[in-house]
Amino acid sequence: MGLDGCGTVCVYVIVLFNIALAVAGSAFLALGLCLRFNVNTRVVFEIASLKSWVFVMDVKIIIVLGTFMLITALFGFIGASSKKKWALETFSGLLSLLLLSAMALLGLTFWKSDAVGMNIMEFYISMYVLYDGVDPVIGTTLRIIHNLLHCCGVTGIGLIETTCPKPSGFLEHFVMPNCPEKIAGFFDRKAPLIGVLFAFVCLLISPLVCSVILLRKIIRVHIGVVP
Repeated sequence: MGLDGCGTVCVYVIVLFNIALAVAGSAFLALGLCLRFNVNTRVVFEIASLKSWVFVMDVKIIIVLGTFMLITALFGFIGASSKKKWALETFSGLLSLLLLSAMALLGLTFWKSDAVGMNIMEFYISMYVLYDGVDPVIGTTLRIIHNLLHCCGVTGIGLIETTCPKPSGFLEHFVMPNCPEKIAGFFDRKAPLIGVLFAFVCLLISPLVCSVILLRKIIRVHIGVVP
């Protein structure tokens, strides 16, 4: 099917978006599976007395989210490359669900920021407690969180934390901000998190609009109307 300039741009938008979506989905799925079957975290799922409900649920959500993102990206690649109507319709439907979920999370974050922040805090503390100083999966995850928030564990004492970021001042060589307080403060401010979620929602709209445009062009070709 021949495409005009607008259609060609939409194909590129969908392909580029799905590359990013596939990378993000793979990262989420890999992290979730590693946390689920890791030697140090598997005991949380297997021994009832040690089970942390928040940690278990968050890991399951990460796995489901990563899988969903990969499936969405797969249908997006098929639809953009083959111009198949069924693939673009499936991609549009899955992307719409992802968009609705992001909007629901945006609303939940605004109205229930304390509860969301507490959930993330408990998930972080569970990983922190399970870290044995050697595990590469948990260590890398903690290192990413510490560098993003510029914090250091539960205590903030950088001398004993191998996953902490480099100190930005003299005093931080001894005591850095602790992560539970940083997480709570991040959700209390609301504005930065809502800005990130709003940007993500806007990012989802572009490929969805492009998918609808391609679908309209395919339908017009099938009914014999010149696009």
